[in-house]
Amino acid sequence: MLAAALLATAVAQGVGRFVITPLLPGMRAAAGLDAAQAGLVGALNFAGYLAGSLWLAGRAHEGRFGAVPLGLALVLGGAAAMALAPALAPWLAARFAAGCGGALLFLGALDAYARHAPTPADVRPLAGVGLGIAATGLAVLPWLADWRAGWLVAAALGLAAAPLVLRLPAGAAHGTPAREPPPAHSGPMLRFALSYAGYGFAFGAAGTFFVNVVSGGALRAAALAWVVVGLCAAASIPLWARVRRRTSGTRALFAANAIHALSILLVALDPRPLTALGAGVLFGGTVVAITALGLPLARALAPRSPRRAAAWVTALFGIGNIVGPPAVGWLGERLGSLAHGLYGAALVAALAALVLVPDLRRGI
Repeated sequence: MLAAALLATAVAQGVGRFVITPLLPGMRAAAGLDAAQAGLVGALNFAGYLAGSLWLAGRAHEGRFGAVPLGLALVLGGAAAMALAPALAPWLAARFAAGCGGALLFLGALDAYARHAPTPADVRPLAGVGLGIAATGLAVLPWLADWRAGWLVAAALGLAAAPLVLRLPAGAAHGTPAREPPPAHSGPMLRFALSYAGYGFAFGAAGTFFVNVVSGGALRAAALAWVVVGLCAAASIPLWARVRRRTSGTRALFAANAIHALSILLVALDPRPLTALGAGVLFGGTVVAITALGLPLARALAPRSPRRAAAWVTALFGIGNIVGPPAVGWLGERLGSLAHGLYGAALVAALAALVLVPDLRRGI
């Protein structure tokens, strides 16, 4: 039953956070949004996720389970509001609410899983992020041209998942966390935090505009490439865990960031659907894996403050998420196309890899 509840929660989280990517091109065409405005819609989605994460960080650990019903309501209401609202301002509010709900669902699911996980650092539930991307992308595939109907279908999918989502088990995970000192700001920790913020920027921008850049006259093919992103994200967790065991966390993270940069560059250079399929494999194979590699590395770099270190770098990642979409949207407007705007995201992703170079010889 836990596995079914976690899968349903992943689907509902996809409704809150990721279904905007395949529906955004239709929204832009119908509403006349420019790239900067579309980037702002994506940014509010990520801003809501960061706000929800920070709100939960201030709550008692065992209190997170009570946030799951609230998160589900925000996700469903946010999806329905996207279909019914008439203009940009309410869309921004709806995306903020849904992003916040996505955070409550995701972190609630992590706590539920942690009660049964072999260690608190088990990151296998991150595969659910990819499954949520794929499931919601497939659900709206017939409704790409009618984006309002697509949002209603997404809301209906989340509603169908609700009975299982609400069956997530309650209770504290691995006891009550002890009070921790602030994490030490060592050179390796600061370089990793900068890298993780850069990854957040690149992921936020490319994740928002992936289908929009690729679509051209083949919107359905572009949306299918986004489904491939989700499937590869789900499959990538055990693969990168093996890489990490055979090398080190820093080396694995360097490689994942480099591949992530390459995937964005491929879309920017050649945004045709066939190329995007290959880019989707690379993008999906790293987009969740970098988080799965990064959070254990943050804990290892600050062994006396593992939870606070993970929270600190997650906040920086969230800030990068928020800044990335409007920045790349604005750059795309200046350069004449969103594909060219993604050069900026690819550059930041490459810098996120390069900043780790001084630490590659470390065994962490």
